[in-house]
Parts: sequence; structure tokens; C-alpha cells
Amino acid sequence: MFFFASAAASSAYLTVSESFPLEVRALAIAVVYALGTALGGVAAPWIFGSLIGTGDPAAIAWGYAAGAALMLLAAGAELWLGVAAERRALEDVARPLSCVDEESTTSV
Repeated sequence: MFFFASAAASSAYLTVSESFPLEVRALAIAVVYALGTALGGVAAPWIFGSLIGTGDPAAIAWGYAAGAALMLLAAGAELWLGVAAERRALEDVARPLSCVDEESTTSV
């Protein structure tokens, strides 16, 4: 389980770092990291502890199934929202905000 969670966290970090312009990239990474830490570090142990506290192995199995469903949902979101960034410069994936667009500065 931790193997898949670690891969998901690494993928989220890379997706965020490549999807945002350079000027806001660090903030975006910080926000995603903070939210992931809050959910994974606070909510997950509480839910898992509650499932163990029931004493029912089926409850723990349903908890793992719910975690797997959430990872499948995240994979679907990546397929829908993800950008093809392989072998491309970050500036090509998300143009820096400081980059001046020549078309927008010309008068009509």
C-alpha cells in the first residue's frame, strides 16, 4: 500500500511542478504538499485506526478497497487534466508569467 501511495505522491509533485508557471510553481507545490500531508497524515490514520478498532477484518478490507477506488479516481483525473510534459522544457509546458506575448503588445 505504501509503495502505491509513494508513487502517487511523486506523480502529484511532478504534475504540479510542471503544470504551473515558474512564478507560482513553488506556491502550488507547497499547497498540494500541505493538503496531501493533511489528508494522508491526519485523516488516513484516524480512519484506519477506526477500522482496526471494529475488530472486523472485512471493515479493513473495505477500507483498502476505498483507498484503491480513490487512487483510480486520481488516475482518471490525471488522464483528464494531465499535460504531456515528457521530453519538453518546463517553459514549453507552462509559459512563465513574466514572458511577454508579442501579439498582445501590438496595436490593432
